[in-house]
Amino acid sequence: MTSQETHLTGIAFSKQFPNSAESLRGLFVAEQVRATSYAVSWSVIAPAPYTPRFLSRVLPRPYVSRGSRFGDLDVQHPPYHVLPRRIGYRTVGREMARGARRTFGEAVRNTHPTFVHIHTLYPAGAAGRILAREHELPYIVTIHGSDLYSNMKRPAWVARLRRVVDDAAAIVCVSDSLAQDAIAMVGARPERTLVIPNSFDASTFSPRPKSLRVRPTLLTVGRLVDVKGHRFLIEAVAALVSAYPELALRIAGEGPERRALQARAAELDIADHVEFLGNLTPDRLSEEYHRADLFVLPSVREGFGVVVVEALASGTPVVATRSGGPESILCAQCGELVAPGDAGELASGISRALSRAGEFDPDALSSYVGERYGSGVVGARLVKLYEEVAAGRMPSATLAEGGVQ
Repeated sequence: MTSQETHLTGIAFSKQFPNSAESLRGLFVAEQVRATSYAVSWSVIAPAPYTPRFLSRVLPRPYVSRGSRFGDLDVQHPPYHVLPRRIGYRTVGREMARGARRTFGEAVRNTHPTFVHIHTLYPAGAAGRILAREHELPYIVTIHGSDLYSNMKRPAWVARLRRVVDDAAAIVCVSDSLAQDAIAMVGARPERTLVIPNSFDASTFSPRPKSLRVRPTLLTVGRLVDVKGHRFLIEAVAALVSAYPELALRIAGEGPERRALQARAAELDIADHVEFLGNLTPDRLSEEYHRADLFVLPSVREGFGVVVVEALASGTPVVATRSGGPESILCAQCGELVAPGDAGELASGISRALSRAGEFDPDALSSYVGERYGSGVVGARLVKLYEEVAAGRMPSATLAEGGVQ
């Protein structure tokens, strides 16, 4: 029986998933669920921090309803209690499990799943581990990047990550470098670790003819936090405006660094060259990819970089840093790779890419990522893994067997 003929039943468990208040949250997880729905009947459980409706108006945390829809899927959002600024952080996994226990149990009784796919190590990984073990279900955990790196600060946190990978039937990492770090940092076993990248929505992100622009335009997309490296990009633009007086930078995303970044642009006297767009819907984001001459990802560290794939799928060349994930995506025909954390290097890479603008074929860029990260390709690899785990077999194509993307 082939993967295309197999029908499985599973539970997808992740804090990162679109909900009634945050339509863009965890789209990278939702795309994996969508890519495998041809072969898997999914129960999707996406816990959300508990916030009363009346408090959501004054707190920087939205009210999330108990259920939502993503395409044809019903998604459950059981609430759990969590304090801000990671206060009591080592107990959040248990709190999430407690909040989701009834919903998880109902999914088990109603659908009889044979496996659980958990996304992110903590707190969802810790909670999903507890619930899967209570029902004697094997689980897969996917590590996406920040769920590993941001949780290494305290030994108590690291201990919880190790428990998640120790008991997993398989550990999926979205890039080669992330897989090697998971082995080194939390003891993921090579014989159970494999690389399966994120996918993207080809119906939203596809090439179309570029319109003529008066000024060269750069785009970057990402949460406005220090690790995303926006400061280096703003400094790179400041270094480039003498050679490109009409250069424009458009920044999509929100986060705590917005004011500091705006202040830095003003300090460098390039505020007129930088526009902050806020969070965008997928359709608006698609328009921005098409509008840009060049997409730039200046991250200091990046587990994968799905925005790089989306940009290329839209026919837009990319300059990205060697920050972990991008170097496994980009080729010389797609753009430029530069060292992270260096505004001068970033400026040089942007200049080289702009000078090569006529060499980039939008259809070729889109085909390149479609062949590697399209939903059909990624979905088939995930379904094969689900079949193996559901049957109690060791996953094939692991790092121990040379199985990298």
